[in-house]
Amino acid sequence: MNKFCEDIGEHFGHYLALLFILGFGIASFVFFQRTPQMQIVSAFLTTSFYVLWGIVHHYIEKDLHIRVVIEYMTVALLGFLILWSIIYRA
Repeated sequence: MNKFCEDIGEHFGHYLALLFILGFGIASFVFFQRTPQMQIVSAFLTTSFYVLWGIVHHYIEKDLHIRVVIEYMTVALLGFLILWSIIYRA
């Protein structure tokens, strides 16, 4: 737990940007609740910025590897597909 707190303190700006990205994504998803097409756009943009944030964060930390990129893309794709299925009740 102590390592986790140190990491957040050391990279506070990075995690603040991530919090803004995810918060804006949630807010726009709720705001467009009556427009499924805009919810899909909102989900896509949020997941895209999440992947971009992950790549930039790890590039700055000099530990960017292809497996990290694949991991961020996989999590984003899973989140997007879950939201897609919720929106269209598939």
